[in-house]
Amino acid sequence: MGNNVSPRFTGAVMVSVVLAFILLLLPLSESWMLWRPEWIVLTFIYWSIKLPKKISIVMAWVAGLFVDVFYGSILGQHALGLVVVVFMSIRLLPRLSVNILWHQLVLIFLVLGTYLLINLWIMAATGSNPATWHYWLPLLSSLLIWPIYSWVLSFFHVERSRFDVF
Repeated sequence: MGNNVSPRFTGAVMVSVVLAFILLLLPLSESWMLWRPEWIVLTFIYWSIKLPKKISIVMAWVAGLFVDVFYGSILGQHALGLVVVVFMSIRLLPRLSVNILWHQLVLIFLVLGTYLLINLWIMAATGSNPATWHYWLPLLSSLLIWPIYSWVLSFFHVERSRFDVF
């Protein structure tokens, strides 16, 4: 899959990660905050699907540290989760046909669910365990927003046919 995809411009991946951070920083009411999709995770899943040989675990780690600072969580909590996201996405990629929407949704469900579970374990270990099922709402909202978000991110790369010389 990643062989025929190239970024539209230098830094396209970074620009899309910045876009995800902007979406993360948008102020929302408290009721909408429960439904906020995991924009950063979705972005890293997308690029792991499209450019599996170019996506960097170090970049995921650094982005995770910024998320930790934003949320005021333990330094490394989201960084660990994002590293696992990239690793799982790349490892599960050969087992799924990522051109099929429901395969993408299965991948997102597994990877994002693991990310949320890692964060839940860390929060439980530190005594800030959310005692409500509302914690899992971003999983649902991320699955619902994925088709639109992946379409938006598709503007950051070009698909080349195998016959393109340049």
